[in-house]
Amino acid sequence: MKPIIGITCDYDWKEDKIQLKTGYVKSVCRAGGLPFLISPVLPHESGMTADIISRIDGLLLSGGQDVDPRHFGDEPHKAIGSVNPWRDELELSLCREAAKARMPILGICRGAQVLNIALGGDIFQDINAQAGGKGLICHSQTAPAWYGFHSIKIREGSRLHGILGTDDLFVNSFHHQAVRRLAPTFEAAAFTSDGMIEAVESREHPFMLGVQWHPECMQEDPFAHRLFEAFVKAAGRPAGDE
Repeated sequence: MKPIIGITCDYDWKEDKIQLKTGYVKSVCRAGGLPFLISPVLPHESGMTADIISRIDGLLLSGGQDVDPRHFGDEPHKAIGSVNPWRDELELSLCREAAKARMPILGICRGAQVLNIALGGDIFQDINAQAGGKGLICHSQTAPAWYGFHSIKIREGSRLHGILGTDDLFVNSFHHQAVRRLAPTFEAAAFTSDGMIEAVESREHPFMLGVQWHPECMQEDPFAHRLFEAFVKAAGRPAGDE
């Protein structure tokens, strides 16, 4: 049987729409998984997360809006963008439940940030305002989504390095927030030339990985496919087989 991959969806409260870009679904399918879309729910229904986790084999946290800084003890910076309370509530709870169950987790862009916050780390609310300086590169590209816009350096010996099999990679970039303080059990797995963390991974969990770029937009990129393939393969292993 194909492993069931739960993918978190976005919620547009202005239009009252649940939505997800198709790249996530296509990438999971191409890697051999069966997508299961998870919609944001009202906060008082967040107890449903344990039921959701019991029905899936892997958790994919998609990209989207900014995370409410109250979840990591900060006041909102003047440069923060839109936050989505329902989505924050659900995804933070899902991360913690999935971590407890030792379920494979892949976070993409916002998803990597949510993962880090859920496990005790924090983020820059706006990298230009809080980590800006002469050497800051462009992290919000003016190029097609499938195009690798800037380079990253992947740490040798990291899980990510083992999956991708390369030290250097060009990735796309669409973010103004980024991981700042790592969660206690996390390590940085990749960096940009200006020192921003581009990937995080757990030292203790069998497969818990977050990337700041959007591999689901890079459908023809072999490294993007390898990442999804490794994730889906991990989700297909029997529980306890690490």
